Amino acid sequence: MRYKSKDIARELGVSPAAVSLVLNNKPGVGEELRNAIIHKIKELHCEYLFKEDNISSGDIGFVVYRCIGSIVDEYPFFNYLLESINKCASEEGYKLNIFYLEQNMGTEELAMYFRQAKCQGYIVYAVEMKEKDLKMFQKVKEPCVFLDNLFPGKELDVVSVDNYLGVSQAMEHLYKMGHREIGYIKSRIRIPSFQQRHEAYRDIMRKKGLPFRQEYQLEVGYLEEETYKDAKLFFSEERKLPTAFFAENDLLACRIACVMKEYGIQVPDDVSVIGFDDRTICNYTQPKMTTVAIAKEDMGLAAIQTLLSRIRHEYSGGRRTMISTKLMIRESVKRMEPKEPAVDYAQKHKKGLEDLLN
Repeated sequence: MRYKSKDIARELGVSPAAVSLVLNNKPGVGEELRNAIIHKIKELHCEYLFKEDNISSGDIGFVVYRCIGSIVDEYPFFNYLLESINKCASEEGYKLNIFYLEQNMGTEELAMYFRQAKCQGYIVYAVEMKEKDLKMFQKVKEPCVFLDNLFPGKELDVVSVDNYLGVSQAMEHLYKMGHREIGYIKSRIRIPSFQQRHEAYRDIMRKKGLPFRQEYQLEVGYLEEETYKDAKLFFSEERKLPTAFFAENDLLACRIACVMKEYGIQVPDDVSVIGFDDRTICNYTQPKMTTVAIAKEDMGLAAIQTLLSRIRHEYSGGRRTMISTKLMIRESVKRMEPKEPAVDYAQKHKKGLEDLLN
């Protein structure tokens, strides 16, 4: 018996539309159901359905590559980029198709997706990717542009945010507003952009002569319930707070501001907060959140233009594009009289000895 997609749907008791979405690698189907459909197709030896439905008939693929899942799934940032990418692709006569690929997919399964896609090139949303995840894409013959990840030292086409510039803009604003004790809201899930922001924060604190204090670092889980749980534990303990927090992104900044309010800590009267990304949520919090904005349209345009240049053989690859940032000043940062931080006498004594020895 030669099965059809409707037969797979009947076997699993799901809608034919759900099977079609899986066969065409489209969003709209939960991960558990997607895996069940793929398993049933393999169990019945009807992998030919992938070929018949032809996973993508378009020209350019947008690959959402999931490693951790939390960053991609929890209010996905790439949605902000798709409009400009799709618009530019359409103007150039290309159709954009979205693929969701998983780190835990087998090499053969991943290779099958690319073989059957028949796209002329791919934009890879690489926010969760590590260097080891590049191995699969090195086997892809078509050009690839990696989005939102720098991959230092690799000769790749990359479009990423200038995280150091963004953190500098945020920290300079806090400093000018009189803040000298600046804490850091850190996600337990580490992705390259978060790591770059943390390193930039530490470096700027050092350059301004401000001590890094571990007790001012609030480390939280990234998922919403985890963030609230960790933040409540932090603020429930009696502790001295910094005058301001810089958060790795807006989601964390806004959630922490809500928890502080529960504990009677007013933003910005008691503690100022500043985020990163300029997501829509920043305009709906009370107070509205000061944040670092990313030129999302420029980011999308740079990605598609770089890919089209590769498709047209205008250059051989290895272009790195950094997207600028802009501080969006709203209501979550308060001006205060600057108070120089307490002197760390042990550190001062150590420096004095180093100066004498030199």
